[in-house]
Amino acid sequence: MTHSAHEPLRVLLVEDSPADVDILRRELQSLRPSVETLVVDSDERLRQALEAFAPHLVLSDFSMPGFNGIEALKLVREMAPHTPFIFVSGTIGEEVAIAALHAGADDYVLKDNLRRLASSVERALRNAAEREARRAAERALRASEERFRALVETTEDWIWEAGLDGTLTYSNIGLRRVLGYMPEEVIGRRVYELMDEGEDARVAGVLTPEDVATRRAWRGRVVRWRHRDGSLRILESNAQPILDENGNLLGFRGIDRDVTQRVQQEARIRTLGRMHAVLAALGDAVLRADTRARLVEAACRIAVEQGGFSSAWIAGRRDDGSLALLGHYGTASALAENGLPLLVAADEHAGDERLIAQVLAGRSLIIPDLRHSGLSAGKRAAAASIGVRAIVGLPLGEPAWGALVLYKQEPHEFDADEMDLLKRVAASIDFGLDFIAKSERLEFLAYHNPLTVLPNRAAFRELLQARMDAGPQLVGMVAVVRFDVFRHSRGREFGDALLRALAARLGQRFDKDALLAHPGEDTFLFALPASAAPDDDLARIQALIAACSDEPFLIEGEEVFLTLRCGLLRTPEHAGDAETAERNVAAAYGEAAEHGVPLLAYDDEIRKRAERRIELERELRHAIDAEQFELFLQPKFEARSQRVTGAEALLRWRHPQLGLVSPAEFIPLLEDTGLIVPVGHWVLRCAARLVRQWRKAAVGGLRIAVNVSARELRQHGFVRQCASILEGCGGEPCLDIEITESVLMEDIAHSMRILQALRDLGFGVAIDDFGTGYSSLNYLSRLPADTLKIDQSFVAQIAQSPESLALVTNTINLAHALGLRAVAEGVEEEEQAKLLRLLRCDELQGYLLGRPLPVDEFERTFLA
Repeated sequence: MTHSAHEPLRVLLVEDSPADVDILRRELQSLRPSVETLVVDSDERLRQALEAFAPHLVLSDFSMPGFNGIEALKLVREMAPHTPFIFVSGTIGEEVAIAALHAGADDYVLKDNLRRLASSVERALRNAAEREARRAAERALRASEERFRALVETTEDWIWEAGLDGTLTYSNIGLRRVLGYMPEEVIGRRVYELMDEGEDARVAGVLTPEDVATRRAWRGRVVRWRHRDGSLRILESNAQPILDENGNLLGFRGIDRDVTQRVQQEARIRTLGRMHAVLAALGDAVLRADTRARLVEAACRIAVEQGGFSSAWIAGRRDDGSLALLGHYGTASALAENGLPLLVAADEHAGDERLIAQVLAGRSLIIPDLRHSGLSAGKRAAAASIGVRAIVGLPLGEPAWGALVLYKQEPHEFDADEMDLLKRVAASIDFGLDFIAKSERLEFLAYHNPLTVLPNRAAFRELLQARMDAGPQLVGMVAVVRFDVFRHSRGREFGDALLRALAARLGQRFDKDALLAHPGEDTFLFALPASAAPDDDLARIQALIAACSDEPFLIEGEEVFLTLRCGLLRTPEHAGDAETAERNVAAAYGEAAEHGVPLLAYDDEIRKRAERRIELERELRHAIDAEQFELFLQPKFEARSQRVTGAEALLRWRHPQLGLVSPAEFIPLLEDTGLIVPVGHWVLRCAARLVRQWRKAAVGGLRIAVNVSARELRQHGFVRQCASILEGCGGEPCLDIEITESVLMEDIAHSMRILQALRDLGFGVAIDDFGTGYSSLNYLSRLPADTLKIDQSFVAQIAQSPESLALVTNTINLAHALGLRAVAEGVEEEEQAKLLRLLRCDELQGYLLGRPLPVDEFERTFLA
């Protein structure tokens, strides 16, 4: 053990003479200010001291009765081999002293010359410290070498050394993971032999002449290599020069990391970004080009300048089946000087297949690397001369009338996403060329819907006004019921195809003198001369709508049935101009949708409701800031004891002029305008505040139920808002969330996640209006709910209708079987209450027991 200057010097004295011990202690005290000594005089005591005392230094007499210094030295060297050992004796001779030094003693001092003791001790301690330092350095070196060896052999990277000519002199096992070779397979080979065939190793690779000349290190070089299996690998290389002791360059040592996936992903992202840029630029080109030739030229140029292709060309099929070059751009243009570009002018006599025929048959052509294609050597040489390494060809039109062919300078694997974007590019070119081919292109763009080629809203208004000036018109709005279901489940392209098919069928069903327009989405407008008999007109349109719905549509091989809904009006009775006609027919359609009827004609009642709706919507937007909303509470009772268990919170709007507005009027407006979200949040906060007040007043155990709409349930951050509302309610749950059965089934997976999160917060969950929707028992059994509320339409008939009684009975039994509470709402008669108690319904709610009341009146009535 080595001695630190910050701790006492521990000295073990192997001595049998008390007088000599005192002398040695005095000498040691003069040597160091703090010295601890321990005296032993036998083998056993020496062993114990070496273990317990752990001395920094041993001073030993040479001759002692029954125990001598040589034995002590051997024991110390056995148990504490690095502890300094000095003989202090009066009997030792020169030969014996030399033998003792050979046996491992650090020094010897004669007792009659103790002046040497101080220097001898200092020298022995210093030598011991130096030896310990060397041992520590050796241990650190061995540990460092072991760590380096472990890192080199376990790293995923390739560590290598190479001479000035590129010959590999060392490789770790990481080479097998990176390029598939064992180290012994490449030692002695030049690095250039492992690189990709197309990589100019001496210019863009590693160990370039400039590297050797300047002895420079490099970092972050990206080099293409070939794996043993033939696949491409992209490595990022870092290296340092290897110099001898005279500074002469011997070679380089480096680490290469496989970045293939990263580089390919970055390249893919850049490619997809360029494709999106091409699509955007093509849209602008379609608007700007006024001839097919200019659009072809612009499309080829955009593909090269923004798409990252070296060249592009477009060819079209002639009437005789041959191809005509319509336009080209880029480095491959040179091939067009002697005819058509590569693949179009294929020489059948040379054995090449006319690969372009594949594109004209409607199938995309992909050649990721021309070196490994089936093209003739001459074609490959021609491609190499203009730097073409990869080709993709896409059909234009359906059926194909032409081809878009794109060249790249580097091999390229076109993945599914890229091909999808390229197909959209081809479709955009096809659409643009077809669009320009129509007469009076600018007028067409301004007055037609590009999806169905029907007049748009602006054209409809202009044409309708002229028709209205000529005589009475029957104006209608037709739309597809729940069209968004097709868009969401089948995709936009499927929905577009469905709309085109519907437009075609409507055009076939209407008379030739009818005006049919497509203002947008799934809505169509029409106008035709009105007859003198409104009922006949109504029946005629009803039959036409039914005829369009009865037969299925065949879309992408799938039979699709549509349900259409229509609003109708007559001019000039209900509209004096085209704009008013469109607005009023939209109101008629809205009423038809609200009442779930397929056809509804505009009348004065609809007009009044529409005007009132517009007025209410405007005033509703100021109701929150003006604090016009109130909370009413309708009590709930335990069926058996008739004890108040809580209340349902009901929103009321106290209009400053109209008084209390019916919820049936303003709740749908809140839903349509999206105001239901902030208003619903206000209701939740008010309910939570009430429960907190009741608990402070020692009125505990009552719960308030709050209805939550579909918009609120889908609102981002809804659960987080609910969590903040519950703060301060204490550990006992205080609020219930009521969700209608139909809202749950709109997105059952999302609903289950949200409801479970609310229950975890402490909310109770009740399924409202149960029995009026279309939920399945499979989902119901897994819903995180606490309560089923039986709809009042069933409760109202429970005493008169055996069917209603059976349904309510089964619902209560089902709730109990699932561990849920059953609540009957709309209880208005004593007979209904008696039957529900007999059926073991848990809670009752209705006018028989308590009407909705303002909060203060509720508290006076039920909490006093």
